[in-house]
Amino acid sequence: MNPLSPEIWDRGLPYATYRRTVRRNGKTFDEVHRAPTFIEEDLEFLRKLPPLKVLAIGEDWCPDVYHTLPTWVRAAEKLPGWELRIFARDANLDVMSHFLWRRENQRIPVYAFYDEDNRLQLWWSGRSALAQRVFDEQLAGRAFGSLDPEERKRISEEIEEGYRREFRRANFEEILRLLRAFFHLE
Repeated sequence: MNPLSPEIWDRGLPYATYRRTVRRNGKTFDEVHRAPTFIEEDLEFLRKLPPLKVLAIGEDWCPDVYHTLPTWVRAAEKLPGWELRIFARDANLDVMSHFLWRRENQRIPVYAFYDEDNRLQLWWSGRSALAQRVFDEQLAGRAFGSLDPEERKRISEEIEEGYRREFRRANFEEILRLLRAFFHLE
């Protein structure tokens, strides 16, 4: 989706409105919103960038969303000129269709960064390489949906703990690296 039309952008929800729609994992959304994973040096870097619009796509059932979205919300709130809007994936498949991972997977969250002319600069989706590696190791070549309920629960709990311990930060840092490279601020 390049450029981003005002009609699409206006469909996105500000965080306060989106938060009122959250039915699952609200406690974690609130926890991360109160204690985002950025540090002051991250904000100093982001202030060097032009003001950006962040189009975020997610669902409240997805750990990769509820562990990372509130950090981007808080960062955008602290950055002059930045805006962030949230699109529920399943209600906005037309928007999601522009950000398919490997051309077919609706991987969330999506964070797409647009400039002042509404031109797409870059986008990222899913989870960090670290989180993905741990998840893949837990699956050991099996599909998550094929596991028995106890195994799914065990893996889900381990991934949740991984997010609390290190994946939140790893996801944020991975996106920062992309922004540094794109804007030639390495």
